[in-house]
Amino acid sequence: MSPRNPWTLVPAADYEGHMGPEGADQLAPLSAVFARACRDLRPARLLVPGVGTGNGLEHVDPAVTERVVGLDVNLQYLAVARQRHGRLGHRLELFCAEVEHADLEPASFDLAFAALLFEHVDAAAAAARIAGWLAPGGSLVAVLQLPSPAGRVSPSRFAGTPAFRAVAAGMRLVPPEELGGHLGRAGLVPRQAYAVEVAHETRLFAGRWLRPK
Repeated sequence: MSPRNPWTLVPAADYEGHMGPEGADQLAPLSAVFARACRDLRPARLLVPGVGTGNGLEHVDPAVTERVVGLDVNLQYLAVARQRHGRLGHRLELFCAEVEHADLEPASFDLAFAALLFEHVDAAAAAARIAGWLAPGGSLVAVLQLPSPAGRVSPSRFAGTPAFRAVAAGMRLVPPEELGGHLGRAGLVPRQAYAVEVAHETRLFAGRWLRPK
């Protein structure tokens, strides 16, 4: 992806407005999937590529999770996430970086949570990078948008802005089986899959893949 990633041009207020109840209404369902992953897997080291403004980080238990690394291309989003989740203190590390080019330690995370990320990146490259950051026994939980009558970008009063139109133009839905293929070639094995119903007749796919010990 180029340095002029369209997500860098979408203000935090527009992003949250579009993703919130007045728009796509996806923040709450994604937060619930995140909460389930944190509850079930109890990661000591958590990676969130495409962390945005930090939706879901409220479910991180500092008594369990010692390190949280968030990646995003929009500095404003990271500033909002830092302000909202200051309770995590030094545990929270936020980096402005594209997932395909981020410099993180190999095999250093117990859980990676990637929500609606693969639609906006080179899916094969991102899958390989994230898989390489997982420690043996670590899991990737990914959420993908499935085809719907609403189209790739759900309707909202924010979706017509030039920045969101640029986001939509660069977006590509990634079928779960395609992502599974990328992850399988990177050494991960599928462990769980389920559908998530959201507004506007939109459905999401949530899946978990494991790096065997």
